[in-house]
Amino acid sequence: MIHVLIEENYAQNNRIDQLLQGMSSVVKKKRIGIKLYTDASSLDENVRVVVLLCASLKWATDTIEYLNAAGIHPLLFGFQYIDTMYEYSCVTPTYTKTMYLLTSHLLSQESGAIALLGYNSDSLPDRLKLMGVRHAADRFNVPMRVFKNRGNVAACIADFAENGSDAKNIVCVNDGIAVILRNNYPELLTDRQMCSCSGMKISEYLNPRYPTSTINYYKAGVRLAELYLFLDKCDVIASTVMTIDMDIEARGEKLESAMPFSGMVHSNAEVDFYGDALVKEVENLDRMLSLCDELDMEILRDTILGVPYEQIAENRHLAPNTVKYRVYAMVRNAGLSSRKELLAEIAKYHLELGISE
Repeated sequence: MIHVLIEENYAQNNRIDQLLQGMSSVVKKKRIGIKLYTDASSLDENVRVVVLLCASLKWATDTIEYLNAAGIHPLLFGFQYIDTMYEYSCVTPTYTKTMYLLTSHLLSQESGAIALLGYNSDSLPDRLKLMGVRHAADRFNVPMRVFKNRGNVAACIADFAENGSDAKNIVCVNDGIAVILRNNYPELLTDRQMCSCSGMKISEYLNPRYPTSTINYYKAGVRLAELYLFLDKCDVIASTVMTIDMDIEARGEKLESAMPFSGMVHSNAEVDFYGDALVKEVENLDRMLSLCDELDMEILRDTILGVPYEQIAENRHLAPNTVKYRVYAMVRNAGLSSRKELLAEIAKYHLELGISE
């Protein structure tokens, strides 16, 4: 049995499903299961290792301390270099290296001041991304300013609009920020370059695409399960780190460079940024696209074009109820209540789904 402890506020994140699917592909072959928890105190007795899926630095450090006291070894996803005296293992994407390469790419095109947009001090991945941007800024000898997300993306962007006029390059900590900025505030991108770390599925449907990076969360789930099973078999469990390179897309150009390192200071300041309505809207739409197969996408394109369900069914050799069910599933996965709302949201974000004009 693989035991997984999920931070409660993070449980509905799009990435959780993909991580669990990757883990499931391993455990099915071993004929074992996965057990999920959101409360560390409810862990079964005799658990030796537990996977931690979270975003909050405070939650991660507090939980590591709790598990160490209970004699349980934490295996984190996405975190590395946590300043703690307690033991833990991790599988982590190369956030620092990736953000360094993305930012350096922008600066190699046009050197100028950098605005790091959407940074949250309680997110460990954001801390690692910040370090990468700083390395790039130092390398090109350009100023950098950080615009923090304190739980309100609109306020963060408003701060940038008021105080970031000198920035020539915008670096977003994730695609949610980048999509919202490009769609709702296009005037802020005039004569500026933008890139984003941790690319989401939704970015594939935007044109022109900005340089971004992606994590194969399914593969990460496989690595988590494999490392978990290895640690659980050890007589004495030692802290182990496994890294996963992120895929970087910069208009077809593969980015590679030497990666410097430096120290980093952490903070335990807690910020609740999970409930932002704009981010949730983009996350839900991204979730819907991630769960669509090729037939779903064909049905979605026909629906956008106004083709009746009956005609779609006839064209695709499907039962009408099958078409209705698939559209309903898309509406539900997008967190919406009707087909009309789904079509309105797709139009709102100007997603290109391969529909001929």
